[in-house]
Amino acid sequence: MKMASTRKALPLMPPGVRSSFKLDITEPKRNVFVTQLDEQDRHLSEEELRDDVNKYPIVKESAAQLIETGLNTTQKTLLLKREVEVDQVTGELKVKRAEFEQRMGVCEKRQKELQHRQKQMKDRVKKFEKFIDETEAKRRRAIHKYETELRLKEQKEVELEQLRSQLEGLRRRHNSLRSQIQMYKKFEDYLMKVLDHIPDNYLEVNDSMLVAIMDRHRTLDGTNQSLVERVQGIYDEVESATRELNNLKTNHVQNKLVINKQLADYQHIQEEKTDVNSQLEETYINDMALFRDQNELLGRIKMAITNVSERCILEHDHPVDGMNYVEKLTLIKNCIADKMAIVEMASTEFAEDSSEG
Repeated sequence: MKMASTRKALPLMPPGVRSSFKLDITEPKRNVFVTQLDEQDRHLSEEELRDDVNKYPIVKESAAQLIETGLNTTQKTLLLKREVEVDQVTGELKVKRAEFEQRMGVCEKRQKELQHRQKQMKDRVKKFEKFIDETEAKRRRAIHKYETELRLKEQKEVELEQLRSQLEGLRRRHNSLRSQIQMYKKFEDYLMKVLDHIPDNYLEVNDSMLVAIMDRHRTLDGTNQSLVERVQGIYDEVESATRELNNLKTNHVQNKLVINKQLADYQHIQEEKTDVNSQLEETYINDMALFRDQNELLGRIKMAITNVSERCILEHDHPVDGMNYVEKLTLIKNCIADKMAIVEMASTEFAEDSSEG
C-alpha cells in the first residue's frame, strides 16, 4: 500500500524584501511493499524503483506455515487443515490404488498371454526336440556306421599290409632256401659218395639213405653233446664240492679261534666271579657274626625292657605278657616321669623345709 506523504507550511516573507535564497523541494520517496506496486509503476525499471520507493521486508513463508506458526491460529483451524490434507492424501491414494489395480489387471492379462505363448512355445519346442532327437539318432547311426566301416577298412588295410609283408618275407625265404640248396648241394654230393663207401648194414633201412645217415649223425652228435654236458656238470660239481670243503675248513678254523677266545673269556669271568663269591662269603660270615651279636644284644635289650616294665607295672595296668614293646616302653616312660615328678616334689618340699628351719 502507498503511504500518504505530508508537507509542512512555510512562513511568508514580509513585502518588499527580496530573498536571495531559493527553496528546492524534492518529491519524497514513497513507502510501499514490493509486492503491492501499482499498474503505473510496473513499467518502471529496477533502478527507478530503487530511487523512488522505500522497500519494506515482506513475508516469505507459505500460508500453511503462517497458519501453523501464527500465534492467533487455533487448534480447530489446524485440525481442519490436517483433515483437508488427509482427504487430499486419501483421494490421491484412491487414485493411485485404482491405477495400481488397473495396471495389475493389465499385468495379469499380459501374464496369461505370456503363459499361453510359453505353452505354445514349449509345444513347438517339444515337437522340434522330437524331430531333433530323431535327426540326432539318425546322425549317430550314420556316424556309427561310418566309424564301423572306417575301422573295418583300416583293419582290412592293416591285414593287407601284413599279407604283403608276409608275402615279401616268404619270397625272401624262398630265395634264401634256394641259395642254401645251391650252397648245400656240395654236401649232398659228399654224402652220396660217403654212402657208396659205408657197409650195407651200418644204417637202418629207410626210404632215403641221406636222411638215415643224417639221423645217425644227429644221434651221435646228440650223444656227444650229452656226454660233454655230463662231464661239464661233474667237473662243476667237483669244483663246487672243493670250494665247499675249503669253506668248511676255513669256517672250522674260524669257529675254533672264536670258541677258544670265548673259552678264555669265560674262564676269566669265572675267575672274577670266584673272587667275588669269596669276598661275598667273607662278607656274609662277617655279617652273620655281626647279626648274631646284634641279635644277642637285642635279646638282652628286650629282656631288660621286660624286667623294667614288670617293675613299673601297677595294679590297674594290664599284664606285661600281653603288651608289645612299644607299650612296654611307654609304660617305662610313664613310670620314669612319675618318679621324676615325685623326686621334684620331694626336692621342692625339702627346699621349703630347709628355708623354714
